[in-house]
Amino acid sequence: MQFRLLGPLEVFTDDGSVDIGSGKRHALLANLLIHANEVVSAERLIDELWDEHPPVTAAKSVQVYVSQLRKALSADGELLATRGSGYVITVRPEQVDARLFEQRLASAELALADGDAQSAAAEAQGALELWRGPALDDVAYASFAQAEAARLEELRTVAFETRIEAQLMLGEHAHVASDLESLVAAHPLHERFRALQMVALYRCGRQSEALDAYRQGSRLLRDELGIEPSPDLRRLEQQILTHDDELAAPRRRRRPAPPSTAAPPATEDRARRPAWLLIGGATLILAAGAIVITTRSGGRDPSATVAVDAAPNSIVVVDPSRSRPVAAVPLPGRPIDAAVGDGRLWVTTIDSASLTSIDARTRKILRTTPLRGRPDAVVFGAGSVWVADASSGVLARVRPGYGTVLRRIRFPRAPPAATGAERLRVARATLAATADAVWLTNGSRSIFRIDAETTHTERNDAGRRVDAVTAGAGAVWALAAKTATVLRLDPASGRVTDRIPIAARQGPALPAPTAIAAGSDAVWVLNGNSATVTRINPDTRSVEMTVELGIDRLPADIAASGRTAWIANFDGSLSRLDGRSPTAKSIWVGGALERVAATQSTIWTTTTALDQKLPGGSK
Repeated sequence: MQFRLLGPLEVFTDDGSVDIGSGKRHALLANLLIHANEVVSAERLIDELWDEHPPVTAAKSVQVYVSQLRKALSADGELLATRGSGYVITVRPEQVDARLFEQRLASAELALADGDAQSAAAEAQGALELWRGPALDDVAYASFAQAEAARLEELRTVAFETRIEAQLMLGEHAHVASDLESLVAAHPLHERFRALQMVALYRCGRQSEALDAYRQGSRLLRDELGIEPSPDLRRLEQQILTHDDELAAPRRRRRPAPPSTAAPPATEDRARRPAWLLIGGATLILAAGAIVITTRSGGRDPSATVAVDAAPNSIVVVDPSRSRPVAAVPLPGRPIDAAVGDGRLWVTTIDSASLTSIDARTRKILRTTPLRGRPDAVVFGAGSVWVADASSGVLARVRPGYGTVLRRIRFPRAPPAATGAERLRVARATLAATADAVWLTNGSRSIFRIDAETTHTERNDAGRRVDAVTAGAGAVWALAAKTATVLRLDPASGRVTDRIPIAARQGPALPAPTAIAAGSDAVWVLNGNSATVTRINPDTRSVEMTVELGIDRLPADIAASGRTAWIANFDGSLSRLDGRSPTAKSIWVGGALERVAATQSTIWTTTTALDQKLPGGSK
């Protein structure tokens, strides 16, 4: 059975298309496919199918729609199953065109990074051929589909970039020049397409047209956004003016027919990237198919950013594919923590104690929910938003669509420190979410597991004070800062299975870890005293490497998305660590950054007034 999302929703079997009906039943299947292999609660489905205004019969209607879908799909309990109070559709990646598209795009990017332009071009083209129209076209009006549709459309842009860059490496500049003309017309402010167009035109002997493309782009950026072209686009213009040898076209190579499988042929040696990608003092590297700027000095580069006011007490939105901030959203108070879920960003603030929800696509504040006390930690999980207040020992469960507190759950407050410098430490809650539970620490030796369905609370003794918790890479991970140790917990039992020392010694003293984040294949620990990040392999449960952020960095928080870790620094920069790379890259944001939350397509970082964080400040 094949499910198609890259266009109108369609279902096919070997016997042909399947009639899945229309209306709410059609939308319900699309919703489950967007969250394939994940349990979607009935409560969430009701909110999203009826746009937060459900009829009294909504719960029964969802049950009927699921039953009708099972009949239409001839589905047993394995394909479309009931799990607790929700539903899950279980499919393999190759059964959903959107997931197959992502696989082929990833193969294209990997091949391009290895210098295998032929495979990269074939895989990227194969990925693009899966599209039949706008993503989720017939449910695009629904709020639940908008974030996923926007994400897929952005990846489609990346696929075009990857294919065209591979074709330029193959010497096919004449062929791609016409493609780029239409792409630039459709995305006139997209600097990457314009840069590729300039290179293609120059290699075709059309120098004047390449310079005219630059002038048109410059004028549009000034008129529409009030900014100048990026330093790298300006540098490319100068290279064209001076006929820089780095822009010379490679000898055209014959490209074979596209391979029949999604994986590109293996290559034994990594080829050198084309010279025109190395411009001046900055290196342009491919990350998700877009330009990422890393200066050789590793320091600030304010000229490489757009005009975004990173004022205190704001959320700054950073586009990782463009390596720059793109928007800032003022908050109603000082931000304490941030989390992503349900197509929104959730931020806790004090001064006016509240939970603010921001639409991840439009970047507009949707709702501000007043809260009691001093909220500090927030996480999204099991279809709800969870906010903890360590000072009063309360965990609030908030219904996303309505912004109302469904339940307040009590947990013990941390005991006060007995002596010395520990008395200066303010106990702060941290939260993490797994599929069926929320995990909480409060600065004590306890790690609390709250069942998402029953809200039953279990206490697990870690044997030492625990300062933070995160979930990912197949487990729950807790940070014991005083002993510089990471604890691995089994998600089912809550039992501590491993204790991983971050380092035997680092200089004259132990590392001073301050935050922890888990990605898809690594656990990352931020060490505040040395401005370093430790990468732990979750399979071997040992330290793989420690990466230096730079002596001028003042790291505050860390988040992980996929194989990438992001660090918010008080000096106004974001540090980026990709996979097992031993080098950190930097993006200049401005302001004093404190918290960070990340998805594959967007980074969110909070700003604070620096005097609120220094001794004598108000926080």
